[in-house]
Formats: sequence, structure tokens, C-alpha cells
Amino acid sequence: MEKGTAQSLRLYNLLEEPIFRVQTREGRRRLSLPEVFEALGRDEIEHFLGLQKHQEDPFHVFLSYLGAAVLARNGEEDPVRPADYWRDKLRALAGPAGDDAWTLVVEEMLQPAFMQPPLPRADHARLKPTAYTPDELDLLPTAKNHDLKKARASSAEVDGWVYALISLQTMSGYYGRGNRGISRMNSGYGNRPIAEVVRSFRPGRRWKDAVERLLLHRREVLRRPFGYDPHQGLVLVWTEIWDGKTSLPLRRLDPFYLEICRRIRLRSDGTSIVQADSLPADNDRIAAKDLKGVVGDAWLPVVMPKDAKDEPKAYTVPPEGISVDTLRRLIFEEGFELGALQKPLDRWQGDVYFSISVLVRGEGKTNGFYHQIVTIPERAHPRLWKRQEQRETFAKLSKNAVERAGEVEHRILKPAVYALLGNLERGGRENVTFKTWWERAAREYTAAWEDAFFPWLWSVPEDVSRDEALQEWTRKLYSIALEVLRETERRLPSKEGRRYQTVAAAERIFLGAFYNRFSELSQQRKEEVHP
Repeated sequence: MEKGTAQSLRLYNLLEEPIFRVQTREGRRRLSLPEVFEALGRDEIEHFLGLQKHQEDPFHVFLSYLGAAVLARNGEEDPVRPADYWRDKLRALAGPAGDDAWTLVVEEMLQPAFMQPPLPRADHARLKPTAYTPDELDLLPTAKNHDLKKARASSAEVDGWVYALISLQTMSGYYGRGNRGISRMNSGYGNRPIAEVVRSFRPGRRWKDAVERLLLHRREVLRRPFGYDPHQGLVLVWTEIWDGKTSLPLRRLDPFYLEICRRIRLRSDGTSIVQADSLPADNDRIAAKDLKGVVGDAWLPVVMPKDAKDEPKAYTVPPEGISVDTLRRLIFEEGFELGALQKPLDRWQGDVYFSISVLVRGEGKTNGFYHQIVTIPERAHPRLWKRQEQRETFAKLSKNAVERAGEVEHRILKPAVYALLGNLERGGRENVTFKTWWERAAREYTAAWEDAFFPWLWSVPEDVSRDEALQEWTRKLYSIALEVLRETERRLPSKEGRRYQTVAAAERIFLGAFYNRFSELSQQRKEEVHP
């Protein structure tokens, strides 16, 4: 690496300066990065101030990989350590880069800065401004009028730049020519879902649980033919100079490598950060495109091929988000391969939570941030993680229940709603748009049954037959669908003289279709039609 001058400007050393704003039980504090690790080990942090919703999981992953890498390199397992321990080990992890690797602004661009690679001298003049606030730098440059709004603060807090850099460098896909994507993703047009079973969302407890399981996960990754170097491999990928053309093979990396995908440098006016400059790259930083995102990431579910000719690939969440069917397949590991982070440790007691979050991007836009959390009560743990035969039985039941929900929607609710709309049409309501009204009803039905799905599934007794369980679920679907139909009835305009006929006809179709399809429930029929 070409050497820069020792006298060049440096601002905001994460190892030494209290940059991170945190809320503790005693009040607000500012901590350095080593102090953050110490506080996490003691479970003292309530939350990180200024950390946006879509940044929470990426920052958790960053801290967990970093903490686990330090422990693994030093032959340790206990993450509860004082700040001095973390400071010394983080400094050592940076190697010759020293504190520059942990400093946000390093004027000498032949040296690294935090999450910012050194650049060849010939590229320095080619840098162009790309952002003036952390939110402009974040991976949401096109999320206009979105639930994740770009902040417009002209005087951003320093930790905001840290979170934006981590979000950009560890979660981004391709974004136009020269803006490369990460390796932990199936193609640059995919996304990186973060899936984890947790027993607490407190930052410290979640971090300690993740680090402990990461050390187990590391052993499994090293048994596979990725070629990682667990002794000398790079953890801090940004410490090596990047000309935009050279890609790093996995054999140069530690299994817990913290990657970058963009050539970014923060700039200062001498006292504060004023902008981020960037320049394009011709190639990905990590040479792993052929692996389709399957690089041993502990948080990323892997889709297993149905055909022997196909290969495993990292899971990509579609634009419409994460359906209940996908959630149940993930939880039951049906068509997916999960790792240590998606399962609890045997000694855990009490309820746990399956959490998955993702920012879904389209071409030139952000489609949405999704975060799904499924509570898994302790009584369900054996059927999920300890008894294979029971697991398979409940996996099949969950699949049948999802199929039953679709059947009620399309074969029972939809004809009834269309009959309701059709009567109104004949009554002179030509302005009624069938598709719009049906889509609203379908959304309401789906939201209601999806909310009820997992609580019902975990409540099913172990000794109940599949048919009995499905009958109980079908009764729930009946109630949900009938309520949606009646809510649609209440919303639709209608001449008073025709309302009774319209409603009665629609409900006759609903009840007839339901009991014709599920005749075994007909004897339990109660009075459902309006008088």
C-alpha cells in the first residue's frame, strides 16, 4: 500500500471518542465503540439514539460479527469484557492500518478510514460528492414519500454517519453503473434479509446470544469448502486499497468478514463531516458472484433447490414482502437451509421470537421495509427443534392450513363479494369497480387470517388429529371471511329498497359455497344470515 502522511487530518476515532448516543436506565450517555461492547456485555443499553428502524438489524449484525471475530481470533468465548479489552483487540484486528481503520475522517486517502477503503493516488481527483447528510448516503436514495423518509438534517450527529456507512456498505445491491452490490445477496438486484431467533430484543442480550451462536456457526462454515482463512483472513475488508477493479477471493477473508461494496470517503471542513464523496467501481469487491449469496452468512436463509440441476441460493424477499406461507416454511425449514442464528440453544427457556427484516429494492426505487416477528411459545419448541416426527406433522398441518385459507378466499368469499357487486351493478351502480372492491376485501381477509395463523398453530394440542385441527381452523376462517363480507356490505352504496335483496343473495352464496365445500361442518351451522 502506498503510504500517506502522518500529519493529515483525522476526525472521530471510534476507539477513543464517545460517538455513540445510547439510552440506559440511568439516562443518556455517549460511548466509544469499545465502551459500547462493554455496555452490551452488561446489558446496560436500552436502545441506540438516532438509529433508524431499517438500520437496527444491520448494526446488530455488524456488532455481532465484529465481537465474534475478536473472540475467535483470540481463542475466547465470553463476550462480557471491559472496554480496554475491546479497544486493544479491535486495534489489533486492524493490523498496520491502526486507528485509521476506526476513524471516520482520514484526509489522507492512501490510508483507510472506517468502512472506507484506501484509494490509489490516481483516483483521488476523480472523487465526486454523493451525499451531504447521512440519510443521503444510506441505501435509501430513492425512497421518496416512503415510510422510511430521508432525513433532511443539515447538522447530523456523528453516529448517524456510522450507521449510514454500515447500512450502505453491508446491505446494498447494485444501484446504477459503478455502484456495486454486496456478496451476501443473490445477485446485485436481490436483497439481504436478516433472520434470527431471539429470546430478547434488548440490544445487549440479543448481542450476547448472537455472538455465542456465531462461534458455533463458525465451526460449521469452516467445515464447508468456502476456503476461508480463519487465522490471517481479512475481517475489516476496508483496510485494503481498492482500485475498483480488483476483487478479493474468499480465501483472503475471515468467515466473519465485514465487507464494503462502494468506494466512499467522508470529507470534513476541519471540525465536522460535511459530505461523502464517491467514485465508481468496475467489479464487485468480493469475488463470490457464482455462489449466489451462499457464502456462509449466519443470518441469511438459503433456498434449497428442488431440482438436482439447480444450486442453492440466498433467499430474496419479493416486492410484496414476506407472506405467512414463507414465514412458516422458514420456521419449519421447509425448502430452506437455516443456520445456528435461526435456532435457539437447547438451554433456552421461555418464549422466543423468529424475526426477519429486509429492505426490498426495485429498479431505481425502494419498495418497502418489512419486519415480521413470530412469537414461538415454549410449549412449541419440542415440535420445532427436538422431535423430528412431530416437526414434520406440524409442518404439514401448517401447509394445509395456509392452503385452506386460500381455498376459503377464492372459492367462498370471492364469489359472494362478486355477487354483491353484481347486484349493485344491475341496480344502476355502474361506477362500482369490481376489482378495486374485491382487492380491498381480499387484503382485509388476508391480514386477519395471517394475524390468527401462528397463535392458532401453536395452540393445537399434540394429540389432536390433523382433520380435527383443520376443522377448527376452518371455523376461524369462516368467521373471518363472513365478517369481511359483511364489512364490504356496510361500505357499499346501495338504494335502500334493494339492500336487503343484495345482502341476502350474497350471504346465501357465501353460506351455500361454504357448507357445500365443508359439509362436515354443516351440522354446527348457526344463524348467520341477517333477519
